[in-house]
Amino acid sequence: MENQTRDIGPWYRQKWLLFVLSPLVAVVIYASIFMYIAISTSDGIVKDDYYKVARGTNVDNSRVLEAAKRGIRGELLVDALTGDLRLKLNADTQLPSTLTLDLVHPAHKKYDQQITLRNVNSSDVYLGSLQGNLEGKRYLMLSDESGAWVLKRELLPPYDQRSFELLPE
Repeated sequence: MENQTRDIGPWYRQKWLLFVLSPLVAVVIYASIFMYIAISTSDGIVKDDYYKVARGTNVDNSRVLEAAKRGIRGELLVDALTGDLRLKLNADTQLPSTLTLDLVHPAHKKYDQQITLRNVNSSDVYLGSLQGNLEGKRYLMLSDESGAWVLKRELLPPYDQRSFELLPE
């Protein structure tokens, strides 16, 4: 019997090498893409009174308590068809001429709306307009310009001609 050896060439020219290394190359490529996306996109800022202490998260309710102390309560009428907002606000103290209404989307900062409500003839009625359509759940935060007090409410659709009561928690 004759001993036959066949020269199969160097290891880097083998067909099985592509099969073995292709998952590793794919992992490096996908990891690079995901790393780029994670670094270049922003998660946005949580729009509320949260702060971190050690390993826990606390909520600062001082602004809500200030609204309760001032006796601030109101009713917001939302007309999603025309985009009109009408706020009737009652308080034990003098109210400012303008208020800030934040409509915060729970997941995407790009859907948030910050609306300035203006007082009508020094009465307790404030008017404003939506900047875009309201779809899905929203968190409402009403405050004065200085941010001394805030009223919060969770809004659920449908929004057509809906009235929402605003009370300090």
